[in-house]
Amino acid sequence: MVIPADLPALVAPVAWMLGTWEGWGMHAQPAAPGQEASAEVPADSPVIEEIRGDVVGDQMRLVTRVYAGEASAPIDPTWDAAQGLAAIQKGDLISEETLYVSVAPSDAPLPPPGQYNPREFTATSASTEGHSAVWDGVSVGPRVQMVSDAIALGADATRVTHLGRMFGLVAGELMWTQEHTLDGEDEADVEISGRLHRTEQASTASGEVIEGIDDSQDGFLV
Repeated sequence: MVIPADLPALVAPVAWMLGTWEGWGMHAQPAAPGQEASAEVPADSPVIEEIRGDVVGDQMRLVTRVYAGEASAPIDPTWDAAQGLAAIQKGDLISEETLYVSVAPSDAPLPPPGQYNPREFTATSASTEGHSAVWDGVSVGPRVQMVSDAIALGADATRVTHLGRMFGLVAGELMWTQEHTLDGEDEADVEISGRLHRTEQASTASGEVIEGIDDSQDGFLV
């Protein structure tokens, strides 16, 4: 694997997320305000998801779009990304979010091949659902975990007090989930989940393709 010479060092720890990803997931329908706990909550619904990761200066920009989905067959949770895309028809846009990730510098020594140093990062996001957030996170190889308790809400936005998100690369697919805590609630609930496959690689400014993780000899996710 060739690592592009102009790949910013501060993007390298999350370079595996770059490119275009497409897949499917499930979206939880929140209970209505004031709804009794014993009342029936709407069932989760299938969605189509698109994520695009690009290099912007020394940051990574992730644009996530979630669309309503209509399944042509009963949902099978074991579907991979391609199977879900084939069985679920894309409908109207539910939400779009732009997230900028800034990885903190590190002077830690290079880890052995196939191992990765934890790298802390901050991120900022804004979505069409009326949420803006400041995130704290950590990346360890092909795994990312991030949380936010600093959330600005638009007038008509769902009143959210906490967000948590996880990404992971599993068998070549991007898996992710997001949980949220609603105002007045004590526990977080899973809001959305997804599994996506990469449909296009990202490139650096020079046009070199960014392939992602190097597990061969000198891992660059440090």
